[in-house]
Amino acid sequence: MCVEKHTDLKNLQMRYFLFTFLILTSFFSYSQANQKIGLAGAYYQEGEYEKAISIYRELAEAPQNISFIHNNYLEILYTKQYNKEAEKYLKSINRIFPSNISYQVDFVDFYITINDSTKAERAYNQIENQVLQNLGNLRSAAQYFINKQHRAYAERLYLSARDIMRDPNAFAIQLATLYRYTNQKDKMVDEYLKYAIERPGNLRYVKNMLQMSLTEDQELQAFVEMLMENLQKNSDQDMYADLLIWANIQLENFYGAFIQARAIDKRNKLEGQNSLEIGELAFENENYETAEMIFAYVVDNFSNSRNYIKAKQLMIKTQEIRVKNDFPIDTVAIRNLVSSYENLIEEIGLSHYTLAAYRQQALLHALYLDEQQKAIDMLKEVIDFPNADEMIVAEAKLNLGDIYVITEQPWESVLLYYQVEKSHKNENIGEIAKLKNAKLSFYKGEFELAQEHLDILKNATRREIANDAMDLSLLIKNNTILDSTQKALRAYAEVDLMLYQNKYSKAQKTLDSLIIEYSEHPILDELIWLKARREKETGAYFDAIELLHRIVFDMPYDILTDDALFEMANIYEELIKDTGKAKEYYQQLLSEYPGSIFVAEARKRFRTLRGDFVN
Repeated sequence: MCVEKHTDLKNLQMRYFLFTFLILTSFFSYSQANQKIGLAGAYYQEGEYEKAISIYRELAEAPQNISFIHNNYLEILYTKQYNKEAEKYLKSINRIFPSNISYQVDFVDFYITINDSTKAERAYNQIENQVLQNLGNLRSAAQYFINKQHRAYAERLYLSARDIMRDPNAFAIQLATLYRYTNQKDKMVDEYLKYAIERPGNLRYVKNMLQMSLTEDQELQAFVEMLMENLQKNSDQDMYADLLIWANIQLENFYGAFIQARAIDKRNKLEGQNSLEIGELAFENENYETAEMIFAYVVDNFSNSRNYIKAKQLMIKTQEIRVKNDFPIDTVAIRNLVSSYENLIEEIGLSHYTLAAYRQQALLHALYLDEQQKAIDMLKEVIDFPNADEMIVAEAKLNLGDIYVITEQPWESVLLYYQVEKSHKNENIGEIAKLKNAKLSFYKGEFELAQEHLDILKNATRREIANDAMDLSLLIKNNTILDSTQKALRAYAEVDLMLYQNKYSKAQKTLDSLIIEYSEHPILDELIWLKARREKETGAYFDAIELLHRIVFDMPYDILTDDALFEMANIYEELIKDTGKAKEYYQQLLSEYPGSIFVAEARKRFRTLRGDFVN
């Protein structure tokens, strides 16, 4: 009995010894392998490929090392052109790891590298057969091909899987992404459309991808034509109409976008909602003719809808802008606008919905009909209206301050501007109020105080405010540095105020005398600019151009030269309707003043006049 127990104990001890020995041996082997892998890697990094490859050959004999050495080893074999060794190695690991798709893709890559297309095709077919039997490996296999820069094989895999599944829309997003990277834009668009049909909830994502990919107008136009073809076959499919709206907006073809928006509104009984949104976009992009047409459509067809009031106000506002942009200003047209606002308010009543329209009407009385007191009374009504929107109240205060400047009550203006500055600090309208205070200080000849405001506004969040602040700041600096008396600048400020106060006759005479008096002074260009602006407003377009011509060609290095070029082109385009001359001056601006703030708008207008855009 004791002998048996002793024997069992010895066996147990022996097993424990063997187990410990095996663990230690394995650990030692693992540690040795790790050291060798690290050493080979170091040689690889240093470019000592012969030293590295001798270690990799030894390590490759143990399957457990393959995943750690594979990429470096294979790259060295390619670099040294050890093609037979590379092929032998790949065959070996594919026998050991037959289900590892990445190693099989390496085989395809190898045969492509050595220009053996027949074997590459044979290796690919093996992968495809394996993947089609288990589609769970499809995406990883395709990604391996993409990583190896063999996107054509990835495409074939997806298309073969699509055929097997008999689903023409399968893997649409993967193929779309693939075509995007290979710049096959027609195929890409087709796949994105398939994806959008399958998953309409992801339409926004599709639009984002298309916006990044279709960067040229010709591409967008081709996209529009493709959508039109699809829409004709599927006239009840809102997705195509939605994408057509999007594409036309990218092209700034707001009428084309409206046609589709109108169709969606009709099909879904949306009371002109989409149409109204397109009208607002057209308005924001200064396409006032189209905007007015769209707003009129909503007004005429949806008088009982919630969109009616907004559309009618915007329609009148658009008409107002068009009247103001047509010089000289037609007083009869202004009276008609006032009547339109009065009819709207009589129809709806003075409420939170119509306060903005009432404010606009007040400005017409003040600025164009010389009825300042009526405007003051109306704006005070807006400011005192119970629970009025804060932004409308702030805008009314600024407007009232402007009118007090006209009626020569500057302290009232200062008070109102400061109120808006304080109540809307760090907001756009607060910055506008500060700019108005700066301009008022300028009118009064308080140039240092004006400069203090302007220095802050140079960093305004809104680019237009920052630009205006910079322009006025430069005007002050350029005309005070060399003129300590500031006499010329004070004279300029006074005549600028006269124009603001609509004292046109007096301002005209003063300008003429100042241009003669300061013909050798740096202020001359600014005086000519003021006179040109006034000539334009009176309808004397060619007189305005003659003055602007002096700035461009007699003072070619003046800071107003690019401004004058743009203004000349604009007058020819918008008022004289001479597109040839407009193109000439836009092109001159683009070529001679590439850093001008007007470049982007000038390029857009030049290309439009040249006929680059199809609407």
